[in-house]
Amino acid sequence: MLGISSYFQDLDYEYLKRASEIGAKYLFTSLHIPEEDLSQLDKQLPEFLKTTKELGLELVPDISPATFEKLGVEANDYKALKELGFTALRLDYGFDDFEIVKTLLQDFELMLNASVVNEQYILDAKAAGVDFTHISVLHNFYPKTETGLSLDYFKKINKVFIKHDIKIMAFVPGDRLKRFPLYEGLPTVEQHRQKNPYVAAVELIHECGIADILIGDSLAHESTLQNIESYMKDRTMTIPAHFNENAQDMYEKEHTVRKDLSENVIRVLSPRVPNIDVIDNSYRVRGAITMENKLSGRYSGEIQITKKDFPMDARTNVLGFIHPDYVELVDYIDRDTKIKFIPIK
Repeated sequence: MLGISSYFQDLDYEYLKRASEIGAKYLFTSLHIPEEDLSQLDKQLPEFLKTTKELGLELVPDISPATFEKLGVEANDYKALKELGFTALRLDYGFDDFEIVKTLLQDFELMLNASVVNEQYILDAKAAGVDFTHISVLHNFYPKTETGLSLDYFKKINKVFIKHDIKIMAFVPGDRLKRFPLYEGLPTVEQHRQKNPYVAAVELIHECGIADILIGDSLAHESTLQNIESYMKDRTMTIPAHFNENAQDMYEKEHTVRKDLSENVIRVLSPRVPNIDVIDNSYRVRGAITMENKLSGRYSGEIQITKKDFPMDARTNVLGFIHPDYVELVDYIDRDTKIKFIPIK
């Protein structure tokens, strides 16, 4: 499921509304950011909780000892959190008392910090009778450049969660407003910090099997949320592309691909058309969208997307190209992907 994040300094109710309409389920927030002024929290929180409930967003607050102080309740008074309206908790530190965990599960969905949970913890928890049906692991995000996880390490630590069938949640950065105080993006994986968040999300879903992706930063563009939600929903991959004048009919259609995946190109399922004229032959960059012409014989009319750079081929017409910020999506197109090309804005 899709999730977003919101912080009281950047709170934008219209953004929450549009995100929920698009399909967002989760709303992450942190109540222990040292740089945030929460002096008006007692006035802001009731409306915030009321609005998230009305929008159908499951609020996921980051819980640490500082959270209780910020909320003005006694330390570890989880009953008070329930009375305030919280239905899910992200436990930011280790919970080794499994009796507390079982008690919390009576009132809350729980998200454990993926950085502090290992296989021994899971085995001990299960032995103590903890039911992981309503427990997920939520990775941290990393505000400072160069501090995020490597993709290889991310995959490595997730193996144990996958083994025990525990749902994994992770963050990608936003592309509209980065969060204070560093404004450097809030990804889980470092290589996603400067990447388009939609592309980052597709990578986590396709390559890492992550079911729930949250935007870590304060705001993301609506188109980004829509693209992620479409891919999550039915593997429709929305790809901004430029097409030549004679190929404008490629836009806004649903394209499927051959089940037998080729190494170098993605072969789009479309009727072959004999005697396609030889035009627009040129060097084929990675992400070029092409059509075979009459020099290809019975392959005339076949549409392909290149996975790597290729030289000019007289048999191949270049129809257009994928926007460079999205070209990495070609690595994640598989036999079940549906493609929708949209104009570059």
